Amino acid sequence: SVGCTFDSLGQFVNPDWHARIEGPVTIGDSEPEPDVSVIRGRRRDYVDRHPGPDDVLLLVEVAGASLERDRGWKKRIYAAARVPVYWIVNLIDRQVEVFTHPAGAGEQLDYTSRQVFQATDTIPVVLDGKEVGKIAVNDLLP
Repeated sequence: SVGCTFDSLGQFVNPDWHARIEGPVTIGDSEPEPDVSVIRGRRRDYVDRHPGPDDVLLLVEVAGASLERDRGWKKRIYAAARVPVYWIVNLIDRQVEVFTHPAGAGEQLDYTSRQVFQATDTIPVVLDGKEVGKIAVNDLLP
């Protein structure tokens, strides 16, 4: 599913962005490695550093056994970093959870919007604030 997600998102990546699999992102004092990310700039722009929050357009976690962690602390650190769009490809429930609009502070920090797309739905792909296409949820599931 990580590869399917990477391939599906790759078709929407323009020359000013790039997609990565399990590449670290520097967020505060941690460096999570989301399963898939879409990052501003070219890959060679990050030879000497990892992308930071301002470089991130979309982060994706593919979740089976990690679902609770991805909905919990990972979602909170991504919201704290103001990552604009966070997807959880939920393998257990065969759906994609899309989180947008990070807001709040401290314990209240979270995404204010959560949409759930079922296996038969299509997801709008929003990069840099613009819808650039749609992906069938089934294309992201094994």
